[in-house]
Amino acid sequence: MTSHFYEYIQDHKFLDTIFIIGGGPSIKTMNLEALRNRKHFIICCNQAFEMFPHAQIAHHSDYGWWIKYQSLLETQFKGHFITGCGLGNTRDYPETVVRMQFIHHTNQDQLFRTTDYVYGNNCGLQALSLAHLFQPKNIVLIGFDFKSLNGQSHGYEKSATDPSINYPHFWNMFLKSFKAFERLKRTQWQAVHPTHNPPQIWNLNPDSALTLYDTNKTLEDFL
Repeated sequence: MTSHFYEYIQDHKFLDTIFIIGGGPSIKTMNLEALRNRKHFIICCNQAFEMFPHAQIAHHSDYGWWIKYQSLLETQFKGHFITGCGLGNTRDYPETVVRMQFIHHTNQDQLFRTTDYVYGNNCGLQALSLAHLFQPKNIVLIGFDFKSLNGQSHGYEKSATDPSINYPHFWNMFLKSFKAFERLKRTQWQAVHPTHNPPQIWNLNPDSALTLYDTNKTLEDFL
């Protein structure tokens, strides 16, 4: 499956735009119907595959998440690849899942160089790292909030924010990881792709806690 994924990336390089659907509550405030057109290249994070079952890639980070949603993925996801990092467990995935490896301080030279390596301590950043492998012109982030909205921590959860979970603590760690990714990207992208500019990244939530990326465009600008 990993070899097929490598070939898939080679066949889909230099796309104009990749959309990444995160899980922030802002996705409930947006009209995303236009993205259901299958011409768009979409990477879904976690349960977002339920909103876009025909997305090209469904990515997750935690093995425990895979165990919980495996049956739903098998019956509902109609896209091309399921990718996962297997965080929290050393067990193997079935052949239907492409296992991605983590970038850490001893293998940073593999970032953007090897197609089964991703960066980040959260699913959204891993998906962003994965999208870079296709070398698109634009990467558009949807539902990348890292903050609650009207008591909701996620846009696809029916229940309110779980009071037992310290979401601000986790969100702060995630935001720091995005900053570290961008610092590493400055040198590593140039080393791997010296003649090709990195993707322009856009965050469609102007009220997001993730402030690294341009928020001056709307979904319509990319359709």
